[in-house]
Amino acid sequence: MPNVQTPPALRIALYGASLVIIVAGLRAAAPILTPLALAAFVATVSVPALGSLRRHGVPTAPAILLIVLLSGAILGFFGWIVLQSAAELRAELPGYIGRWQQIEQDVRGSLLTWGVDAAPGDYWTLAEPQRLLDVVTLAARNVTSMLAFLLLILLYLVFILAESVVLPRKVRLVLGPGAGWVPGAAAALSQVQRYILVKTLISVLTGVAVGAGAALLGVNFALLWGFLAFLLNFIPTIGSIIAAVPAVLVALLQLGPGRALALAAVYLGVNVLVGNFADPILIGRQLRLSPIVILVSLVFWGWTWGLVGMFLAVPLTIALRIGLENTDTLGKYAMLMGPVGAEPDTRGASLRPSG
Repeated sequence: MPNVQTPPALRIALYGASLVIIVAGLRAAAPILTPLALAAFVATVSVPALGSLRRHGVPTAPAILLIVLLSGAILGFFGWIVLQSAAELRAELPGYIGRWQQIEQDVRGSLLTWGVDAAPGDYWTLAEPQRLLDVVTLAARNVTSMLAFLLLILLYLVFILAESVVLPRKVRLVLGPGAGWVPGAAAALSQVQRYILVKTLISVLTGVAVGAGAALLGVNFALLWGFLAFLLNFIPTIGSIIAAVPAVLVALLQLGPGRALALAAVYLGVNVLVGNFADPILIGRQLRLSPIVILVSLVFWGWTWGLVGMFLAVPLTIALRIGLENTDTLGKYAMLMGPVGAEPDTRGASLRPSG
């Protein structure tokens, strides 16, 4: 039978169409895939703890149950922080709105003295009392959806952890004892685990520092600002900015410009220390992603899965880079994802099957 060559233009069109279909599927399945991806994120951190418990004689089922209960307690605590803060914010909101409107009048009056007519437009309606009250009330009442989301994450986590115990043995049985997939996959997983664990430690320290700074300055909802600083620190570059804006705004409305500037200085100081010392020392070159790749991954996953996608963008991109590095035909493309002068990481076993 003659060997039919696919024209390059047709091949490119097929690749493009496949990519569009995959991306559309990711967006359409976001309600199902986002809790699954978050469960995989938690499982990546939990697998070493599961292995340690089993090595110390704890049976698999109780070990998984212990990890799931601990994870549920942590996620539940985070949910309680958000819901409690939303309820408190709803009570404080009328006072904040009044001060915001006073600031608006002062700013407009100052601009008028310079001959600038800052007539109220659509952007001022963001401070409309009823609109803000409706938004916060909706967030405070959305308890059922949040609980369902957390329970779905924990359900996924149970099955992922249970499968992680038997998956290596299954792969060896299917591919044979000499297959290179298992050690290669373990090496790839180990790199992602190291990044997530170190980033989690740095994020915890960031959240504690920000929360303590907000509490010392007397800013309301200090626990919430610390939690947001912890969570959004996983989002490179823009995460810290997103975390700082609502906290500084509340400080401005509650305590005035002096405390707001002081809190902004706390955020700036913490992020300078993290960005210039903690990240380079603890993570170092392990990330091995160029800034433009990180930016594109943030935009893509943020557009695909929203805030959850931005949260998971870097771990997903690291996993993609490791997969490319350990593939015969695509290994060279991993160099395009790294900074200038970066070499593919050849440590550990390859993901390529042997034989």
